[in-house]
Amino acid sequence: MARRKKSTINEIQELSINEVGLKDDNLGNFFDESHGLMMNAKAYLEQLVFGVPRRASENRIIYVRQGGARVKINFVSYELRKGDLLLIPSNYIVLIEAYSNDVEPWLLDFNYNTSEEKEMVGIETIYLNLTDNEIDVVEHYFSLLYQIDTSPARTNEDLMHLIMSMLYYVHQMNEVRMGRQTWHKVPRAKKLKAEFVNMVVTQDTPQLTISEYAKALNVSENYLSIIIKQETHQTVKKWIEQKTETQIKMLLAEPQGRTLAEISEIVGYSSPPQVVRFFKRRTGITPYEFRKMVMKEMLRLKKK
Repeated sequence: MARRKKSTINEIQELSINEVGLKDDNLGNFFDESHGLMMNAKAYLEQLVFGVPRRASENRIIYVRQGGARVKINFVSYELRKGDLLLIPSNYIVLIEAYSNDVEPWLLDFNYNTSEEKEMVGIETIYLNLTDNEIDVVEHYFSLLYQIDTSPARTNEDLMHLIMSMLYYVHQMNEVRMGRQTWHKVPRAKKLKAEFVNMVVTQDTPQLTISEYAKALNVSENYLSIIIKQETHQTVKKWIEQKTETQIKMLLAEPQGRTLAEISEIVGYSSPPQVVRFFKRRTGITPYEFRKMVMKEMLRLKKK
């Protein structure tokens, strides 16, 4: 898979697929305020700024019909190939690092309206490598969604029933792979890992300390440290630093151009020099250099 250094896949803010200037068309694309459906999302990828992490503003199902991509969801890497599917809960951090020239991703974005829908999505990323029969079913779901979207008799109830059915099918496939292990039967260590990662990633205020995370999760610092290291092969400190680095990148890329003083306050540092030192230690470049790279890429996109 060739790395496309100038192809853009990461965006600068929360951004829905119905906000990037693409239109409803006869190629399987449909957007409204409740959801977005793309039967080939490559054009969407090419409109996003390279190198900047983004927060998914809706729940998202990505199905790779052809080609491949390398992505990070909440700092965990996935190598996606033909026939793979990802279910990503809203508010999670997404970074797609590379994709092949022939990639053909199908994408469904949606919001949930009820607690039942929220529970069905869950708080963990689901990654599946589909069998041929499962591929047929998933592609059928996408086709049905597009048929409903373009039908004069379309109702939101019909749409959400079909999306819920698709979610149920995704969870059913996942349970088969886990040995029919439902969330209620998942071991405590794995639940704690999922709850911790969810807290770290969705935390927009200054990052909590290890002791504050332990208190919020009702466990001791030592137990939390042991379980997170055991389940993720990373320390709690590294998880917190990854999130802080990602949050700084997203803030630097915002169009309004936040000052380092504003950024340091948001991420919980006492002064801009602390942010500069932390960022350079993590990335090898200064915040100014990173912002300059993003602005250069934005200008290139505008000229396309």
